[in-house]
Amino acid sequence: NVMIVDLVRNDLARSCRPGSVEVGELFGIYPFNQVYQMISTVKGRLRPEVHPLDALRLAFPMGSMTGAPKVMAMQLIEQYERARRGLYSGAVGYLRPDGNFDFNVVIRSLLYHAGQRYLSFQVGGAIVYDSVPEREYEECLLKAKALLKVLGQSIEKPSVRKSSQKVG
Repeated sequence: NVMIVDLVRNDLARSCRPGSVEVGELFGIYPFNQVYQMISTVKGRLRPEVHPLDALRLAFPMGSMTGAPKVMAMQLIEQYERARRGLYSGAVGYLRPDGNFDFNVVIRSLLYHAGQRYLSFQVGGAIVYDSVPEREYEECLLKAKALLKVLGQSIEKPSVRKSSQKVG
């Protein structure tokens, strides 16, 4: 988490006033029905010449969803992920006429395409040096379980090939 907080601080520093970027909360642990989530909050004050939409372009995709180093991680995501992320890991929020805005990263969200009558969601986990593929998979199932519960569904857990190899 510290590496990603540093990455986000760096991303925000590109559009914020010098010295204004700060970590409001570091390593907050929040319980949810299926998982605990570690949350850190980074904020800053925009430079007067930076439009809020430019600040968004400089900050996204969010480092917590790409990993670090960011450019290399994004290249690997493009190369290895089988499906496009779409709105997942993107941004949703609002921009007010006075310039104030608030955006968040889209995770654990249901998306519905009315024309196609298609409902979807995505889940993911963090792949780090000492990741164990089976544990990351289990974490994804836990995250999916919460969304499926809302829909009155359950997971039929497919068998997983055991691996002693670490991802890295």
